[in-house]
Amino acid sequence: MKNFINFMILTLISFSIAEAAELTDHNFNLKTGLSFNRSSLKTSLLPDSPKKEDETSNSGIGFYTSFGHKWSKWEILASSDVVFGNLSDLSFAIDSYQIRGSGHYRIFSLSPMIKYFTNYVYKNRWNLYSSFGPTLSLHTFIVNRTDKNSTFNSSKRISFENKGLSLNVGFEEVVAYKSIHSTFFEIGYSYMRSNQVFIVDASDFKDVKTLSNSASKDFSGRYVFLRLGFTLF
Repeated sequence: MKNFINFMILTLISFSIAEAAELTDHNFNLKTGLSFNRSSLKTSLLPDSPKKEDETSNSGIGFYTSFGHKWSKWEILASSDVVFGNLSDLSFAIDSYQIRGSGHYRIFSLSPMIKYFTNYVYKNRWNLYSSFGPTLSLHTFIVNRTDKNSTFNSSKRISFENKGLSLNVGFEEVVAYKSIHSTFFEIGYSYMRSNQVFIVDASDFKDVKTLSNSASKDFSGRYVFLRLGFTLF
């Protein structure tokens, strides 16, 4: 609940800043597209190798959605990414669980953001913009295959609740009317650090049980996103 309240406060601050600009020519918009992710994770999650590095990199693909309110130069919006990817040869220790195996992960992130459209328009078609804002995310590991020494099984999930910041730079197509459904592409960077970790039993999807819930500060990640999409309305 405390995290949700903090998130709403940051959202209200974002709205207040944009409203203070006192700009006109406003409209609402809904955008969607594909989201490609490259992440570098630092935690007790380790590649299963002699080096025992404390950082691992992986890639994923998913979906991007945003809902915004745009003025001539400014926009306030709420955006989200849902990304899926694979992980292999993992070694992980949390609480009493020793985990070794392979599987996949999913990331859900939500960000209230402020976007600024610059005066630069490439070839009279693509308007350069930047955006930034706080980010909340849930990063879940699903281990499908474990070795014989693991005390973990595929019905359990490990989820990290994270906080961070995001910065994006991109181009949006300049069109005469919204009905043309302008396209956009952007590159984003996010840094996130965990504050809670959960282990749940998902063997019965109708009754998911939390097995462990504790504070966490040893999980962090750097994420680079490439997003391609268009305006629905």
